[in-house]
Amino acid sequence: MALRQFRGQDSRQPTHAAEGPDEDVEAHPAHERPSDPRLRLGRIDAEPEALVALPSEGDQFARALPGGPLLHADVDAFFAAVEQRDDPALRGVPMAAGDVVIACASYEAREWGVRAGMSVGEATAVCPRLRIVPLRSDAYAAASGALFAVFGRFAARLEAGSMEEAFLDTRTTPWATVDQLAASIQRAVWQETGLPVTIGVGRTKLMAKLASRSVKPRGLRVIQPAEERYLRPALLVEELWGVGDATMERLRQHNIRTVADIAVVHPEHLRDIAGTLMARRLTAIVTGTDDATVRPERPRRSFSVQRTIPRGATVDVEGLTAELAARLRDGGFTCTVVTLGLTYANRLEHHGRTRLPEPTADAGRLAATVQALLPGDGVRVERAGITVTGLQPADAAVQLTLDLGG
Repeated sequence: MALRQFRGQDSRQPTHAAEGPDEDVEAHPAHERPSDPRLRLGRIDAEPEALVALPSEGDQFARALPGGPLLHADVDAFFAAVEQRDDPALRGVPMAAGDVVIACASYEAREWGVRAGMSVGEATAVCPRLRIVPLRSDAYAAASGALFAVFGRFAARLEAGSMEEAFLDTRTTPWATVDQLAASIQRAVWQETGLPVTIGVGRTKLMAKLASRSVKPRGLRVIQPAEERYLRPALLVEELWGVGDATMERLRQHNIRTVADIAVVHPEHLRDIAGTLMARRLTAIVTGTDDATVRPERPRRSFSVQRTIPRGATVDVEGLTAELAARLRDGGFTCTVVTLGLTYANRLEHHGRTRLPEPTADAGRLAATVQALLPGDGVRVERAGITVTGLQPADAAVQLTLDLGG
């Protein structure tokens, strides 16, 4: 009875717009959306106005494991959605945002098999009609700001997962009306930002995120506590948010494939398999005591960018550092430490780190610093990441520079 096992078992289908594969979990293609009548589902059209909901069951599990609803809100294909919003010619056609590598594909492009991380050449080979537009960091940052301004009006606290998704603390909202609240948020986001958002509701972050993943794009799904009672034990290991590939492989080697399987493993044996911290997290998932706390964003400590490097291409230092510089400027920061991380085709890694002589948010200085950190061994790089730390307010950094120069 895992999420994927509920799909396609009911003839009563909620009204919905055309679907594409989930941008976060590509193991759930469009034709496998949940449709079991026991799951409280909702859908919105291109302009969210009407919510279609199916009845939920009782509240026995709610009494056993109390807790109000949390929301996970996630804009569908964020970069592509911003581009389609701003350019009507891109709407309804296969398109993607990226430079050397596809950063985000629209749902129309995903139907052709275009995925983030593909090289532009690979993407156009599978979809000759693909329209590719360059990344616009400033536009995405502005859209993110407007999005979170809407979220903030509906929730006591927000926890950002990225620039286009967040958990919303709505635990004071009754379960009976939380679907109406979620629909109101969808409608407000669409009307005020022009962006489509999917919302999942659950008692914990895991349940809320699973709910949103299962109904992308433009979906709304509520997993009631009573439904969670039978859904949780049947969840597949690969559906558990935060469990990495290495841990999943070790669990599979011990024939552990569902949450119910985890429940019968001796705690010490589970620690041997998954490690102490992950074993603790898995045990919490089994008992339903996993994370349900929305934590407001802490002061920013770093900015990072990562890219998959297509075969035959080199690390786009200028592009990566330009994006970092734009994000530093948008946040009003400068940085003092630059770290480079490379993953080679042979799975070996290279890390380099340097401290800057003075704080900066200049793309040229960052690029020169990263170039100096690049090794000259000629081994093919599969993935590159740059992180800047030692953040300071930009105005403070300017004052420091002026003082030193005077």
